[in-house]
Amino acid sequence: MLVYIRRLSAFISTVSSRISGWFQEDIFRRLLLNAGKLLSANGIAAVLGVVGTILTARILGPENYGILALVLAYEGTVGRLVSFNAWQAIIKYGSEAIEDGNRDRLQQLIKFGFSLDASSAVVGTALAILLSGWVVALLGWDAAIRSLLILYSFLILFRWSGTPIGILRLFDRFDLLSYTAVISMTVRLLGIIWCVWTGQGLYEFVLVYLITGIVGQLYLLCVSLWELQRQQIGNFVTSSIRGVSRNFAGIWDYMWTTNVNSTIRLVSREADELIIAGLTSPAALGLFKVAKQFSRILPMLADPLYQSIYPELTKLWAAARRKEFVSLIKRTTLLVTMVAMSGWLGFLLLGQLIIQLTVGTAFQEAYGIAVIYMFALVISLCGFSLQPTMLALGLPRNSFKVQLIATILYLLLLFPVVAWLGIVGAAVAYVLYYLIWTIFMLWYLWPYFNTGVTYGKS
Repeated sequence: MLVYIRRLSAFISTVSSRISGWFQEDIFRRLLLNAGKLLSANGIAAVLGVVGTILTARILGPENYGILALVLAYEGTVGRLVSFNAWQAIIKYGSEAIEDGNRDRLQQLIKFGFSLDASSAVVGTALAILLSGWVVALLGWDAAIRSLLILYSFLILFRWSGTPIGILRLFDRFDLLSYTAVISMTVRLLGIIWCVWTGQGLYEFVLVYLITGIVGQLYLLCVSLWELQRQQIGNFVTSSIRGVSRNFAGIWDYMWTTNVNSTIRLVSREADELIIAGLTSPAALGLFKVAKQFSRILPMLADPLYQSIYPELTKLWAAARRKEFVSLIKRTTLLVTMVAMSGWLGFLLLGQLIIQLTVGTAFQEAYGIAVIYMFALVISLCGFSLQPTMLALGLPRNSFKVQLIATILYLLLLFPVVAWLGIVGAAVAYVLYYLIWTIFMLWYLWPYFNTGVTYGKS
């Protein structure tokens, strides 16, 4: 017995010593510092968001909260459907321009990103307004909901966040980026409190969410422009975007591939709500939305690391530092997996009590759904570094293939299991989706984890 205790003690001591050694390395320290800035802000935003959700759900009830969920899902789906996610290209090609010391190319890249953001915002707003009536009719919901969909769709017009996010991440301004969620959630909570205090209805709640979103988008735009001025790149407006494909080889292919990939990924995240809206009722959608809200506490904790690791991986790959590249992936994956499993087990034990004490007994059925849905997110968090790794390697097409396969299989499963098991089936399908996605991503990336193999610069 003493022998096993000594071995266990020696193992724990070795692991602790190795982990503590990680924190002595500049890259790992910088990664955690950037993630820490986002995590501290996300923690505050998460608390404010939970309070807002509790107040909103209690006042509106399952049915009206389900209508609010549909309004949010519709705007999010259409808005992101036309978005180019320019931040990924800004980081990928911006890192290379900085590495080469070419400021002119960087300015051209930034103007190109802003041009795409503006174009997609206008197109997305028009598309959302035009499709609103057809969507309501297809779902079989009250036609009066269309006015709410149109009202909230104007948020898309302010969705210029792609390039600003890329700028702030590229220049390690995660402190400025972290304030976005806090500012948005503070404004939202104040608006929700006003609605509760004055006895407002569903329309006013939608208006509060709209104003909140606009404030967050404008903040990102302003601080990114300020950072560009600080970096002496403020004259990017005069740059010409002609020849951008020549200066940045493969940028259009990268843009289109990451856009389609993000669109397909969006389907896997939002399609469940739209399908539930069509197959069940607003009350059922309200229950599912509450379950998702509680489940997404876990990604809020790990998302800062996800946002921080992509720029670091991109820089390491551009500098041909392959061993550190693989090491960073392994270390962060271990940390996130430990946090994710701990969070899920905690909710498994206390989740039912938490739901009762917060949103109330009317949403009690959300507990079982939340447990299953949260387990799906645990799987996704265990592979959180796979997507940024694929993009840092310059392999967006491989990422797209995996996303496409996993999403098709997910949708094929989603319709029958929702019809069979109801809203619980949607959570089960989500678990299977992330299992499929993780397996295929690992299959594509496994050769790159062999540090003994030499690869060309991406």
